[in-house]
Amino acid sequence: MNATRPDRPLAPPWTTLLLATFIGCGADEPLGPRAQPPGISGNAAAGLEAFEASCASCHSSRDGIDLKFFAFPDTTIVRRAVAHVDTPTAHDIVAYVRTLPTLPAARDLRLFQPGGRPVAGDADFAVSLFGGDRWPSGLTATGLAAIDPLAVPIALPFPVWSLEGGNLDWMPDVAIADAVLDHPSEAGVGRDRLARYHATHAVDDLLLTVVALRVAERDPANAEAPCVMEPFDRFRPDDCFETRRWIASLVAQHMLRTGERAPIHRVLHDSWWDVGNAARRSRQTGEEIESAIPNWAQWMYLGWAFEPERHASVYLSAALNALGLPRHSTFHALRAMVVRGPDSGAPFQDVRTVARFAPNHWLYDALRFGYGHLIERLDAGVRLRRQEDIDEAAEAVESAWTLAARRLGATERDSLALLRDEVLARLEAIIPG
Repeated sequence: MNATRPDRPLAPPWTTLLLATFIGCGADEPLGPRAQPPGISGNAAAGLEAFEASCASCHSSRDGIDLKFFAFPDTTIVRRAVAHVDTPTAHDIVAYVRTLPTLPAARDLRLFQPGGRPVAGDADFAVSLFGGDRWPSGLTATGLAAIDPLAVPIALPFPVWSLEGGNLDWMPDVAIADAVLDHPSEAGVGRDRLARYHATHAVDDLLLTVVALRVAERDPANAEAPCVMEPFDRFRPDDCFETRRWIASLVAQHMLRTGERAPIHRVLHDSWWDVGNAARRSRQTGEEIESAIPNWAQWMYLGWAFEPERHASVYLSAALNALGLPRHSTFHALRAMVVRGPDSGAPFQDVRTVARFAPNHWLYDALRFGYGHLIERLDAGVRLRRQEDIDEAAEAVESAWTLAARRLGATERDSLALLRDEVLARLEAIIPG
């Protein structure tokens, strides 16, 4: 068996942009040069076999590329491995990991952290983005759409790769269940799809794998599916969260391997959003997962930053607001709004999200921007095809003004009422179909 199976060296040019501030790593050794005590030696080929047999069920890439990329010390690999294998075999695994053709990054790397490292707080985010703590009155929809969410430093730390205490990391604590891997569906059997992906590392095979696994983990026809939410009493929060982290880490390791930095495919990035949704929905049960709100926020932001036009803004905005980040909530809702499709009703809901979460001193300018953009959309020929969609849009526009009015002065209320009425008049003129 070839002990150097990974197919090409990994040295992504964006690695240095992702380094973030140090955080503690549980029981791990302190960060520093890679430890290689002379007493640790082994057989790399045997180590590959042992890794595939005993470790790959949690390390979803199956080859341990993450251990080399994130510079896990040899002593840490041994300490973790002996929970599954004997000490000589653990030394073989270390020897194998040393052969992987990957340039190591830092252990404290926060993968895909916008702007490279977090800022201190919500106001710092605003100053970094706009140069001051207000929504800029002169910002256009085109200008907002040009802002890359992955380039804007935020006060929300993204997950580190692996922690031994807590769950604010990428690595699942348990392997993905056989019931998910082996469930047959129109999307195929996840285990078969995964085996092909491991053989090819092709993005098309990754996509087919993720689709099959996402179907299996939520399919009501799968008796052991952990993420069934209708009926909600079948939802198993911890199992769902772990399953979705496993899928999420598979996508991330593909990007580590290839050096991809740009979005790959909406379904792949939705697998990250899914983890946050599992955390969110856990709060509606009596089995809320650990660190539910931070997990809800960081995973949803991670998925959204790669696909800003997707998902209702109220979900992520609510999590950000719960963490004391209302400026982030406002930016998220309006940045999502300006890139929605022409037949989407979501921009009207985005305006209501702004009215709910914008800080008081942002509210007037942010809502004025939102109403103005809706007028632009409607004048350009928004395609709301059903009367139900038109009615929902009108209700959201009205609701946004009502929510905002209690926090605004009379002059600002009157100014926004004029814009609200312009939006409503244009909605009323739409002929469904």
